[in-house]
Amino acid sequence: MLRLSLLAILAVGLADSPAQGPASQPKIELSASGSSTGQGQGSATVSGTITCPAPWQLSIHVVTVRYQKAGTGKSLNALIPVKGDKFSATVDLKAGSYQVWAVIDVKDADGREKQISTDPQNFNIS
Repeated sequence: MLRLSLLAILAVGLADSPAQGPASQPKIELSASGSSTGQGQGSATVSGTITCPAPWQLSIHVVTVRYQKAGTGKSLNALIPVKGDKFSATVDLKAGSYQVWAVIDVKDADGREKQISTDPQNFNIS
């Protein structure tokens, strides 16, 4: 009888304990737009936010924003300082269609590094 009571207590205790879900992951968000100044040139403006839930933190406080002109395998990399959890910059570019994405390194409480990035976004400079 004692064994049955102990089993019942254990079963109730396990049923009441909350399930541990996966820990929140860091993420980076990016907004990009292009504008033309005429004469085959223009500028691209990017801004974004980095979210690092505990125990994550930034490894460095510089985000790499990559601009790639359509049809080329080359990219222009802009290093943009992160202030708080935000970043923004404007870069002069030649006319064309571009993809842009942002990349930054974060680390967990044990010092393990992870690179996070945004999905590529498209914009045009006419």
